[in-house]
Parts: sequence; C-alpha cells; structure tokens
Amino acid sequence: MDTSLHSDTTPAVVDTLPTPNPDALMFKLQETLVPSGTFEYRTAGQASDAPLARRLFDLAGVTSVLIAPRFVTVNKDPLLTWPELVPQVKAAIRDFLESGDMAVPETELDLGQYSDPVERKVVSILDEFIRPAVAQDGGDIIYRGMEDGIVLLKLIGSCNSCPSSTVTLAQGVERMLLEEVPEVRGVRQVEF
Repeated sequence: MDTSLHSDTTPAVVDTLPTPNPDALMFKLQETLVPSGTFEYRTAGQASDAPLARRLFDLAGVTSVLIAPRFVTVNKDPLLTWPELVPQVKAAIRDFLESGDMAVPETELDLGQYSDPVERKVVSILDEFIRPAVAQDGGDIIYRGMEDGIVLLKLIGSCNSCPSSTVTLAQGVERMLLEEVPEVRGVRQVEF
C-alpha cells in the first residue's frame, strides 16, 4: 500500500462516486490498495482475514465489499440511506489507510495463469476492454472458465445486484466476445 501520497496530518482523499446500482457506491482513492485484481467479500465471515473489508463490515448495514487497486465498492442494506453510511465508510477507509495493514491477505493476491489459448484470449479481452469499463461503475467481472464454448462469468461489486447486469452481459460482454473469439458461443452468469 502506498501511503506516501498523504502525510500523517492530512487525511486521505476518499471520493464517492455513484454506480448504476442504487445500493452500491464506489469510494475512489489515490492510494493503491492491491497491486491488481479485485476481491469481493459478501459476508463478514469471508472478510475475517481481510483487514479493510473487516472494518467495513463492522459498520451496520454493509452487505458486501469489493476491493480493487484504487477503489472500494460498498453495497448496503436497502433500508439504510447513503447519507447516514457514507461518512462512516470514509472514516473506516481512512483509519485503515493509517494502519499500514494490507487490504487483503497476501495469499489472495496470487492470480492464476491460463494455459489454453482460447481462455487466454477471452481473459485478455476481459482485462483490456471489459473490466476497465465495468470498474468505472464500481464493479468487476471475473472469469470462471468455459463449458462447451460458453464463457462463465461472475459479476461482483456494484454489478452483483445491479438491475442492468443482464443487459451488460448480453449486449456488451457477450457481443464483444462473440466478435473477437470464434470459439465462444455465449456467456452465462455464475455465482461461484
């Protein structure tokens, strides 16, 4: 984590950005939380070894946390309003940054490589074109494999419960993969 961007007396800047999902907000940072990848925690139990997510789950109403290199997406209980939760989330993120802890366990930072050339091409397209666009809305798409030409994708962060996620998959992701990778026959959202 790069803490050189702010001094001990100046609190870190945490910008709040809306997402298409009304129950999810993106909290953008100047500091790097993880070198690459995204890490989603849907329960406090899953976050037991992840210091930043654990701090956020300590706040009443937080239902899931997505940690990316320079942003955190927090999903909330629909019964809560953002004005009551945003200051608490920002304070928790700033407290975390001052702690010097790693955002996620080091063991989770190991990202696998794909040996199949079709999988490599699919993952390359996802990483280069699709994931950056989805990240602007506070979410991510994780590749989970292929079955008979169907690309299995998991939507996380603000995308997980977003009303337009089906449209994103069908009209954006699937169309691009069908055009670029002849072996792809379609995409399907999965939960694992």
